[in-house]
Amino acid sequence: MDVKTLSKITKWMESTDLEEVTWKNGGDKISLKVNNTPEPHSKFSSSVVTVSAPSIGVFRFARPGKANAVKQGMTVKKGAELGVVEAAKEFKPVSAPVDGNLKIVSVEDGQTVEYGQPLFFIEPR
Repeated sequence: MDVKTLSKITKWMESTDLEEVTWKNGGDKISLKVNNTPEPHSKFSSSVVTVSAPSIGVFRFARPGKANAVKQGMTVKKGAELGVVEAAKEFKPVSAPVDGNLKIVSVEDGQTVEYGQPLFFIEPR
């Protein structure tokens, strides 16, 4: 088999969704296999810490009668109350697990939340 024919077969195979092809011509035979699975050489890593809802309920940035002091981009201390989840007239606190910067606020005041739903993302210091 000549290089020109092999080149044509290879280019054709790249334009299809086939993973393997065998080509025979007289006494010549060639099998080509394409590996379309990505190599796991790069892994996603993140240094942000997720703060999740402690229960099902309605999220509030502050308890009744208190002001909302939580803003995206602010610095928080470990244990600081970021909000509460109201369920059956009980308020379950949502606290910062680490010192750091509040990078993402993914919840709105009055929004219904599920147990384990990500509410905040903190970049640790």
